[in-house]
Amino acid sequence: MASHLDGLEARFEQSIADIMGQMHQALKPLTHRSSVSRVSPSARALFIVGQPIDVTRSPMDFPQALTRLKDRRAACKAADSVLLPLDVPPNGLEALVHGLAQASNCDGLIVTRPHKEAILKHCTHLTAAARAVGCCNVVRFHKGSLIGTNMDGDGFVGGLIQQRGNNAVRNQRCLLVGAGGAARAVAHGLVQNGARSVSVVNRTTARAQALAARIPGVRALDTLPSSLSDVDLLIQCTSLGHNTTDPDPVPRDLLRPPLVCCEVVHTPEETAFLRAARERGCDTHAGTHMLSSQLDAICEFLVARPE
Repeated sequence: MASHLDGLEARFEQSIADIMGQMHQALKPLTHRSSVSRVSPSARALFIVGQPIDVTRSPMDFPQALTRLKDRRAACKAADSVLLPLDVPPNGLEALVHGLAQASNCDGLIVTRPHKEAILKHCTHLTAAARAVGCCNVVRFHKGSLIGTNMDGDGFVGGLIQQRGNNAVRNQRCLLVGAGGAARAVAHGLVQNGARSVSVVNRTTARAQALAARIPGVRALDTLPSSLSDVDLLIQCTSLGHNTTDPDPVPRDLLRPPLVCCEVVHTPEETAFLRAARERGCDTHAGTHMLSSQLDAICEFLVARPE
C-alpha cells in the first residue's frame, strides 16, 4: 500500500511539474511583451486612455518600440518608461488629465476613441498636425504644459511605406471608408504625401462633407461607388472589425484585385474586412503596421522629450 501511494504521489508531482512547465512556456511571450512584468520605482509613467480600452494592443507592443528607440538614440539608452491602459468614460476625462498632469513622474498620454476631440480643450499647445485635423491622439506633459499632437496620419503613411516602399502613397488614388478622427488624420497624411486623389465616404454623409471641408484636397462622396476599379488604396477607417459580429464596412463583391485593402483597426491583426479582401485575391495591409510606425513616433515624442 505504501509503495502504491508513493507511486501516486510521484505521478502527481510529475503532473504538477508538467503543468507548471507548460504555463511557463505559455507565459514567456507575455512577460517578454508586457511593459509591466517588472516595473522600477524610478520608471516614467505613460497611459493610454479610451473606452473601451481592451481592444488596444499598444501596452503590449510599447516595450519593443522603446527598445528600438534605445537602439536608435544613444541619449535614450537608459530610458525607463511603462505604458498602462486606462478605461475612461467621457465624463471622467477632464479630472483624469488634470490629475495626471500633477504627477511628476507622468510624461503623457496616448489618446484613443472616444476622446480624440475632447482632449483638445485640455491642451495648452497644439502641433500643426493636431490643428489641421482637429483631433489629438498624443499629449506630452512638459513643465506645466500639455502639448497635443496627432500621429495617426504619419503612422498610417509610415507603416504603408515601410511595407510597400517609398512610392506606396505618391500618385495613388485613395478611398477612405469612415469619417472619424482616424480618417481625418489618415486623409491629411495621404494628401501631405502626394496621393493623386483622396475621397471619403461615410454612413452619415454630413460627416464625410465635414472632413472634406476641413482637409484641403479631400473629396466627399455621397455613396460608396458601385465599382472600385478607379481606386488603388481602399482604407477602412471605421471602428468596425474589433468584433466578429460587426457588419462588413464594404460589400465583399467590391473587393477585387488589384485593389490594396488597408485597415486602421489593429486588434485582431486580420479583421473580417482584411480576410475577405485576401480571400478575394486583393493585397492587404494590416492596422498593426500603422500601430508599429506610430509607436516609434510616440516614443520619440514622449520618451525622448526635451528637458
